[in-house]
Amino acid sequence: MQLGHLIWRKPHFSIMEFIPISNERLMPQQSISSLTNVDDIETYIRSMESAERQFLRIGNLPLKERPSTMKELSVMGITAGSLFPGFDGACEELKERFFDL
Repeated sequence: MQLGHLIWRKPHFSIMEFIPISNERLMPQQSISSLTNVDDIETYIRSMESAERQFLRIGNLPLKERPSTMKELSVMGITAGSLFPGFDGACEELKERFFDL
């Protein structure tokens, strides 16, 4: 059966937090999820900003700062192994620690 018309909904963007059941990465990443019916999320969020409320910021770190930044994150306990429990995260952390220049 085909629809005779479409019902247009207002643009919507929600941020949700879930209980880490059956997802071993949810807890260490302290992750949140989003739900939206918007194609271009960045443009939509920017349209909600004002001079007093800014939601998005862009930061660029020079590539030469990567080693010191990764070392500082490691001191804080933030590594590929802690964010991605399992074989992939462990391998990425060992690669970073012992093989990346």
